[in-house]
Amino acid sequence: MSETKGKKALSLCILRVLEQHAGKANPLSTRHIIEYLEADHGMIAERKAVGRNLLLLSEMGFPLSTYQENGKGYYLKADAENVQHEHNPVALDAYLRAPRSERSEQEIRKLQDPVPVYVSEAAAGRQPEQVFETLDRIKEAIERKVQISFLYAVVQTDGRKAPQRETPFTVSPYALFLAEGYYYVIVSMSGYGRLLHYRCDLMEDVQLTGLAARGTETLIECRDGLDVAAYVNRTIYHTDVKETHTVLCAGHLTGDLLDSFGDAVRMRPEGETIRAEIDAPWEMVHRFLVENLKHTTLLAPAWRRAQIREELLSALSTYPQG
Repeated sequence: MSETKGKKALSLCILRVLEQHAGKANPLSTRHIIEYLEADHGMIAERKAVGRNLLLLSEMGFPLSTYQENGKGYYLKADAENVQHEHNPVALDAYLRAPRSERSEQEIRKLQDPVPVYVSEAAAGRQPEQVFETLDRIKEAIERKVQISFLYAVVQTDGRKAPQRETPFTVSPYALFLAEGYYYVIVSMSGYGRLLHYRCDLMEDVQLTGLAARGTETLIECRDGLDVAAYVNRTIYHTDVKETHTVLCAGHLTGDLLDSFGDAVRMRPEGETIRAEIDAPWEMVHRFLVENLKHTTLLAPAWRRAQIREELLSALSTYPQG
């Protein structure tokens, strides 16, 4: 597996996956793209992030065939060579969120030789530039199987960072992942038998200690090995328990359903609407319902429907008219 450094773009990696694995005869679902991202590039990415970057590639001129067009998945209509020479902008996922800085400009210029790069000013400003140095040090520690020490910051109500404590944390790092626009590292701490994770942009003064890292096989959750995707789904998205939901949607949400749930959704037309059976964790379905509130109705299970109704009534009481 070739591991993906922090400076490499999610959108660029998605493009490489489509070039190498997808075609008209074998379009890739979002789930399969996520699997190839991990296998080929060492990158853990959430479904919505992949969907956003596919849309961005399409908007930038790459000739993508999509779910909405073919009903099966994604592939490039042109071959990889033509794509590179005929369509120039590629958005860098990590640097889109970083303030423009000397280092980010240098990294962008490096990539502009083989692939011209488009950087959206509107999307900039989320990730601090220093996070890429932090990612490089953590990656080195993971490769060398040594512990790291660092100070950890918390964000105060005024938006400023303050140290969580004066003394540094010392942990054994195992894996990096990207979720909801932030980089995280999965670790274990001496005397604590479970996995933890820290947000990398809040880690300061990261140092390799030279002490051997604790083996994952000694941890409760890793008797069968460390499953990064399962850990992310459980701790970040709380998506480890699946339920069956029946949802009535407007017809234009077909592609959104497939992008959000992939093979976990079954659909059938009902006039101008779609009845969808979704086998997925409630948190994922809840997010989809809230994001598409005007165009979706949860039909079953009844107790989840009542839960949504109570949430909406509570919101109305919080935001009364006038």
